[in-house]
Amino acid sequence: MNLGLISLICLLAAIVIGFVKNCNVGILCTGIAAVLALVFGIKASDIIKGFSASLCIQMVGITYLFAIINGNGTLELLARKMVALVGKQKRLIPFVIYILGFIISAVGPGAIPSLAIIPVIAIPVAASAGINPIMTAIIGDLGVMSGRMSPLTPEAAVVRELMAAQGLEADTVPIMFCLILTALATMVLVYIYYKGWKVDVNAVGKEAELPKFTGKQLLSLAALAGLAVGVLFFSWNVGLMGFLMGSLLIIFGCGDEKKAVQMVPWNVIIMVLGVGILMNVISLSGGIDIMVAALEHVMSKRTAAMIMGITSGFMSFFSSGLGVVFPTLIPTASGLASTLGADAIELVSVIVIGGTIVGFTPISTTGALIMAGVSQQENAEERFPQNRMFVELFAVSFLALAVVAVFSFLGIYHLFV
Repeated sequence: MNLGLISLICLLAAIVIGFVKNCNVGILCTGIAAVLALVFGIKASDIIKGFSASLCIQMVGITYLFAIINGNGTLELLARKMVALVGKQKRLIPFVIYILGFIISAVGPGAIPSLAIIPVIAIPVAASAGINPIMTAIIGDLGVMSGRMSPLTPEAAVVRELMAAQGLEADTVPIMFCLILTALATMVLVYIYYKGWKVDVNAVGKEAELPKFTGKQLLSLAALAGLAVGVLFFSWNVGLMGFLMGSLLIIFGCGDEKKAVQMVPWNVIIMVLGVGILMNVISLSGGIDIMVAALEHVMSKRTAAMIMGITSGFMSFFSSGLGVVFPTLIPTASGLASTLGADAIELVSVIVIGGTIVGFTPISTTGALIMAGVSQQENAEERFPQNRMFVELFAVSFLALAVVAVFSFLGIYHLFV
């Protein structure tokens, strides 16, 4: 049997095993790549080439910096101060949380840590203000997803590298605009469903006076500003800048180095890099061409973007968008575009959007955190029954995927890329 086909089957097997056994797909992919190398006589050096050192530096560096900043309370206090700006206009809280989610995600850490941070902030703030906490957490995480493809995030670095490998212009800013558009459309529908304009005056609590930023927190904010300026205006490497700013914060006593290292999402980083190793074998053996040929049979120029968006969305129900969906589908974009006459950047965009925007199911980390946070509120079982919440979160995921399908079919994303 052809090595390209075998390697594709192995990738599918790794995804299924990872989901069923709840183990790291990246580690499975690395082990499978090693077996394929032995069986088919591939040099170990060719296998190792699939490990991207530059991507590793970018992901570790930026997540290390944000582990320090998050650990010293800077992000949480910044969030609460932003929410406090609305004063008595409680109806504006969901929109402030959206903007907050976008900022926290876009300035560096990306979606992975931010999707966990936002519900922790949004749910108690919304509950105390008499706003639906489920809606507020969903809208906040839509903001996080909107900022995922900012040039500063490690996730954007992954997508840029995958695009550059196909000879495409490695710019994720147009993809970010498409994500924002999709998130805003989904947010409007969620806001209408939950009747977000209604405020429960009986649930409104007393507003506590917020403390001022400490000297260490001000230094942390300065480090964030330095990172943004260096990357956006001087084209410095975001990973190296993360290590530099993180090191300076540690020297000035703004964080605990050991705790910061522990808070780096090593599991996700290993997943991304490990899948990249097997994807390199797939690429070398012609597996990408096999995938492209299979997709061509069900696509036309008109439906390519829609089908690709739906495919990435369904894949992300069962696997990581960043770790599995992006490295698997993005490499097919250039080949499909040249064969079908479609726009390769548009196909990459819908893959990223589909693999991002459906992440609200209760079986995902995001959905589980929202359910857990809401369940801790007073009279939660009576006000927010878990069975209903479970169904609603699934419904939001399918609603978001429907928005992607409609926008793709109508060619709306093509206007931005």
